[in-house]
Amino acid sequence: MTKAVILAGGYGTRLRPLTLSTPKAMIPLVNRPVIDYILDYLVGYGLKEIVITTNYLREQTIDYLSKRKDLKIVYPEEPSPLGTAGSVKNAGIADTMVIIQGDNITEIDIGKLMRFHKAHEGSVTIALLPVPNPSLYGIAEIEATGRIINFKEKPAPDACFSNLANTGLYIIEPEAMRHVPDGEAFDFAKDLYPLLVARKEVYGCVVDGFWTDVGNLKGYMEASRWVLERKGSECADTAKMEGSEIQGNVAIGEYAKVKNSVIQGPAVVGNHAAVLKSRIYNSVILPGANVAETVLRNSVISENAVITKEEIKDCIR
Repeated sequence: MTKAVILAGGYGTRLRPLTLSTPKAMIPLVNRPVIDYILDYLVGYGLKEIVITTNYLREQTIDYLSKRKDLKIVYPEEPSPLGTAGSVKNAGIADTMVIIQGDNITEIDIGKLMRFHKAHEGSVTIALLPVPNPSLYGIAEIEATGRIINFKEKPAPDACFSNLANTGLYIIEPEAMRHVPDGEAFDFAKDLYPLLVARKEVYGCVVDGFWTDVGNLKGYMEASRWVLERKGSECADTAKMEGSEIQGNVAIGEYAKVKNSVIQGPAVVGNHAAVLKSRIYNSVILPGANVAETVLRNSVISENAVITKEEIKDCIR
């Protein structure tokens, strides 16, 4: 039996103020919480037994997902923040695990990853993706067999020995967790993997396809663009549109109001949000926000925010 583990206990500090009152996994992404996309992705590979490690504002995630009757979801409680590996150790899972970060939106082929893992019989397989700027990520060097021989978390630009980034998507055998101390903060990338790489127990599977971390503005906007490209434009039947021009892929949510405005996609207007006499370019207006006589470029407006007569660029407000 293979279980899926979603690591969703982080504070989402890079997305503030969006995460001041909402956990990162519950932030709307094209009018659905991020966690919905991750669950649908896992279900697509037949993974319906899910463990979600939660900490910060965990009740919101648990309450929302109580409607998912098609899945068996458990939410282990942590006495204190235990880090990525520590939280999985705390869950006491005795099966092979597919682990994904709670802020990752991706189309990486889990089936390919699992086949690779079974063929190589390591205790850990990491999905590795070639990237143009590896210093932003943990990186790995692999030998011809796929075994990882060098692993480093976010090296300096002049110290990068590989362009293969750690995507945060793993297959882990339960015996690997024996090296994680009980009740202590312990991280996969910083603590466990260097230890296991030295023991020659970690393999890297080179993958392709879309992957991004929505935990920062750039990644969140990339994920929004990707979802919109797949869905195309959509406008809820309950939305009210008047005297406005819509260009490109734009999602207009339930009971949203758009009047005398120009919206150029990729862009999202959330449920119950209002846009009046404004110009919106490549931006996201979250539910309940009210934007008037404003120009937005590559920005995100928080839920229930009120923005009037401003020009906003490349930020979260």
